[in-house]
Amino acid sequence: MSKSSPPPSFNIHKLRELQIRLDRDKDLGKFWNFYMDRFIDHPEFLDFGGPVDHPFLKEVIPLITQKLFKKDPQNMLLIKIPEYDFIHGSFTVENEIGGVIYFEKKLKGVAAVSDPNRTGQVQYSRFTGHPVDNN
Repeated sequence: MSKSSPPPSFNIHKLRELQIRLDRDKDLGKFWNFYMDRFIDHPEFLDFGGPVDHPFLKEVIPLITQKLFKKDPQNMLLIKIPEYDFIHGSFTVENEIGGVIYFEKKLKGVAAVSDPNRTGQVQYSRFTGHPVDNN
């Protein structure tokens, strides 16, 4: 009898529910907690997808951190799960961590950043769009 690896402790198909909640949820704190509880808190989730260079997110995340904190993000890492047109990632603002999710087909995402001013608060920003080709 061959050994098989145990099933993941999360359900990747819950990304569809996350996408629906992105439009529906008004409270971004609850939305982000859903994401954290169902995905990020499970180490196996990081095994899905691979690193991606995403010009739009590399443009929009600095706009968000500048607007919220007047600081640029550092150490940005973006991971794409192609089957779901989903990108998630992390970055830092000073010594605080931030996260981002983005659904490419919907052109919508959310960024969450712990306040680098040590207030203990998390700032959220919902965004929509994609880069415009100026050529």
